[in-house]
Amino acid sequence: MNGFTHWRRAVAVAAALLLGVTGVAFGQAQTGNLYGTVVDNQGEALPGVTITVSGIGAPRVMVTNAEGQFRLLSLDPGMYSMTAELEGFSTVEYPKIEIRVGRNTTIEITLTPAVEDVITVTSESPLLDERRAQLGTTITQAELERIPTARDPWSVLNQTPGVLTDRINVGGNESGQQAVFLGPGSNSDENTFAVDGVVITDMEAVGASPTYYDFDQFTEMQITTGGTDVSTSTAGVTMNLVTKRGTNDPRGSARFLLTDPVLWKTAGLEQGSTDVSGQLARLGQPGVRRTQTSISGNSINEILDLGVEGGGPAIQDKLWLWGSYGRNDIKIIAAGGTADNTLLENIAFKVNAQVSGSNSGVVSFNRGDKIKDGRGAGPSRALETTWDQSGPSEIWKAEDTHVFNSNFYLTGLWSLVDGGFQLIPKGGLTDSSPEALWDSDGVFKNSYIGGGDNRDTELWQVDGSYFFNTGSATNHEIKFGAQFREFEVTSNFRWPGERHVLNIAGENFGTSQPVNFFQVGREGPNTKTSDYQHLWVQDTISSGNWTFNVGFRMDQQEGQNLPASVSPPCQPSCSDGSTFPIFGGADLVFPGNTPEYGDWQTITPRVGVTYALGPQRKTLLRASYSQFAQQLASSAHVGSINPVGSAYAYYLFYDGDGDRLYDNGESKFFLFGSGFNPLDPLAASSSNEYARGLDPEITNEIALGVEHAFLPEFVVSAQYTWRKTDDIITSFTKIVDGSTVRRATRGDYELVPTPLTGQNPDGSSYSEPYYTLRSGLDYFGGSVIDNSERSIEYSGVALGFTKRLANRWMARGYFNYGEPKWDVPASFLAQVDPTDGVGGGDNDGALFAEQSGGSGNKGDVFLQSTWSANLNGMYQFPWFDVAVNIFAREGYPLPYFRSVTPSDGVSRSVTTTGGVIDAIRTEDVLTVDLSLSKEFRASDNFSLTFQLDAFNLFDEQYVLQRERNLSSSRANHLDEVLSPRIYRAGVRLSWR
Repeated sequence: MNGFTHWRRAVAVAAALLLGVTGVAFGQAQTGNLYGTVVDNQGEALPGVTITVSGIGAPRVMVTNAEGQFRLLSLDPGMYSMTAELEGFSTVEYPKIEIRVGRNTTIEITLTPAVEDVITVTSESPLLDERRAQLGTTITQAELERIPTARDPWSVLNQTPGVLTDRINVGGNESGQQAVFLGPGSNSDENTFAVDGVVITDMEAVGASPTYYDFDQFTEMQITTGGTDVSTSTAGVTMNLVTKRGTNDPRGSARFLLTDPVLWKTAGLEQGSTDVSGQLARLGQPGVRRTQTSISGNSINEILDLGVEGGGPAIQDKLWLWGSYGRNDIKIIAAGGTADNTLLENIAFKVNAQVSGSNSGVVSFNRGDKIKDGRGAGPSRALETTWDQSGPSEIWKAEDTHVFNSNFYLTGLWSLVDGGFQLIPKGGLTDSSPEALWDSDGVFKNSYIGGGDNRDTELWQVDGSYFFNTGSATNHEIKFGAQFREFEVTSNFRWPGERHVLNIAGENFGTSQPVNFFQVGREGPNTKTSDYQHLWVQDTISSGNWTFNVGFRMDQQEGQNLPASVSPPCQPSCSDGSTFPIFGGADLVFPGNTPEYGDWQTITPRVGVTYALGPQRKTLLRASYSQFAQQLASSAHVGSINPVGSAYAYYLFYDGDGDRLYDNGESKFFLFGSGFNPLDPLAASSSNEYARGLDPEITNEIALGVEHAFLPEFVVSAQYTWRKTDDIITSFTKIVDGSTVRRATRGDYELVPTPLTGQNPDGSSYSEPYYTLRSGLDYFGGSVIDNSERSIEYSGVALGFTKRLANRWMARGYFNYGEPKWDVPASFLAQVDPTDGVGGGDNDGALFAEQSGGSGNKGDVFLQSTWSANLNGMYQFPWFDVAVNIFAREGYPLPYFRSVTPSDGVSRSVTTTGGVIDAIRTEDVLTVDLSLSKEFRASDNFSLTFQLDAFNLFDEQYVLQRERNLSSSRANHLDEVLSPRIYRAGVRLSWR
């Protein structure tokens, strides 16, 4: 094998050597940088000027080089003061320089011959960043504290242009479950989660966080959607949460926040209306059954949010401590009227140390626990199928940074995520528990699949920066780094009952007896590992008004299924006498395997250029090209060929007693298998296979932008983004043709003579053809997972502005317009079933909309809005502060379909809108949240703040989900309406 295979050893050795010399390193995306140049009043560079920066942690001192330049990297976010001193010149002092996460603040200082002792410069530090290599938003602590939000990280995502979520969090009604989200031109499984610059992404639920957090532990949130920074690995949204730290000044806060509709009704402020009769009146258009008479829930019962955080010096200028405790008790009524209660409890601490003048280190810990009663509650899940969830996750991190000299910075870091949880259905998960039923109304009943996961991640990383000049006017910053990350998941999920059966209510097929389906599982514990090895290097070149970012990254990703064994259900036979010989009647011993493609090895370039217009450099023109490789998913890209964890056999049976449950003695017919080889059920292989040449999907991005600073603290911007993702990974159906197992082609399907006809809920008529497998062919029950010739192309524009808090007000806003579309060649269509399914991926030029699959009854949400906008801000009146947060977007697609099962026995979801996924949409959304607060200061060091927040201020009742299956008895029923207006009151004690 080539040199890529040695990355793990090389990165581990490099990290060990570094840690032996300098300690353990810091993450690169949790701090900001300060750059500057010092000149005299004639514009000549001044070497030897002493620069002192203080404010957070120990003072930092540097002397300007021969070109008059200085740089202070890895400053924690916050407010600093700076002085510049040189004998024979007046001292210059900057009392307020704001450092933000991921931002490079650049200042030019002019020293004059000594005419007075100190010159104080009171102008704001600039928001423009000529060295910036990322697209996205950084939300400051001032915004986190003052802008009304639901107080979880996912509720602030819509403050970033083009980022969409699968839920609208009204005052915390969705804070018990993570949102699924995606960025412009990307999908959710390309998202990255990080805390203090450490990647902690859950690679089993790709793009998600392994835990929950206390909102008050954050000092900033950095949301990245693209750009040229080579340390950004994926094309999706990177959510980086930066926690607070102890400083030389003891400071902290304690809070008590209560959302209680009964309390506010007593005070004369009622919760918004839960009467949605106006929406129900829209049901019953031609061709759609009108059976729904009411919908309840999707509202808050009570939310109690309390906590404390604080820190300070243990040894002044040497050692600092900080910690937090948060408890968020969320009690809601989910859509459909089922209770959904969540308790989030979080403990965190951080120790910062200045080991020497050139070395500093950090150790941190975060423990997030989630106890949930009723996970998954909603109209499609009966109470007994909802889960009880438990299981904490812990994140440990140790880091250090060493400054060898003014030109060389080196860092390293180690982190460990100890994650996992269990989901137990209320109906039980034992052999004696009732078997689950997915009824013909689309509702799960009796019980549900359940089990537990253990998910652990260990990460080692080294990175650094080296500065040098070429000539007198060109500066270089070489950023370089290497990372090794290992993820391991052990999963053990099963269906309840002795037989591990899920019953699926079916259709009649014109017979005199009702026909139903069931699946029976061969399930057992299985373990998957995936390794991620990365190298990157980038040169930031500054010359005059030009700044160039040129770099590339090398990625190797590989996975493995570890050995395991599993027994068939109720071996040798079930207590009722039923048997399932399709599984071979014996234990399957699995020696483990590695995907046929081996590993993914990619080299992706990043190139960007920025030009500052005019001598004052108030306008920046930007252009960039970036390439991103898809990240390896534990289940989708590794576990699909594991025959242990999820092997199912599908049967058709005649339900003689009409209970829609399979009973022994009722005639059953095997249709096909999934996840195992039905021709050799004890073979240690899956019916799925990866193409040997399988490659990661590649996203190419071009971004063009302009930014202008009307004031140092007020910047407007416009940005155009084009993206294209190629080599979309697709599962191609395998069939049995005589004695041959092969991929199916379009020619293997024949048109069913009678199309599906009827009317959509909007009154439009449909006549949809659909297809069935030709006689003489059978399904093998597996797929070939391969790159397809399809691609997704996005083109969009974002207009925005940022006004930092100054002169008593701050604001931020954007408007984003863009569409991702499928590019589907005829060669792809020649390999798939020609039936128009839901999703649009078989239609050239159709919109791309990702189906969420999210928990909390969000599995039927399609994320796609051509336009979205956000405006938020705060103004400090003499007697109180007012803040507002306004969000608007186009309604999401509602792709209606008919469920049908033709003669080949495979159920199909046939679109009723000709494959146009957005022919019908939910209503456009506009929500307004308002906050009023008043601070009472007892002294310079203590204050008490009272606040009142109103969410969904105008009590809108937007329909967010409907039952899309027009074959269901619940067709077009309201499944979710926006949570009604709610109030939150609280008090906060702050000290410093």
